[in-house]
Amino acid sequence: MSINKSDIEHLCNLSKLKLEEDEKAVFLEQMQSILRMIEELQEVEAEDIIPMAHPLDMTQRLRADEVLETDRRDEYQKNTEHTESGFYKVPKVIE
Repeated sequence: MSINKSDIEHLCNLSKLKLEEDEKAVFLEQMQSILRMIEELQEVEAEDIIPMAHPLDMTQRLRADEVLETDRRDEYQKNTEHTESGFYKVPKVIE
């Protein structure tokens, strides 16, 4: 696949970018470089390679799922009179 200056101008138009001519030339070279790299990657035989999630064969150690703290909501809400049914009452922000 190849890309030319008119493609760059079309991309700039679609993305609402305003690039100077020298910036377009730099962008064109960068895009061509990216496309060359993609073509190289497509040539690699990778059908026999098993996808992996992590380079090391490890399992994640998880801690036990147990409650470490008790619910102290009532204790905290004793400090204010602006509560109702276990919730904090706040002033209305949106009308």
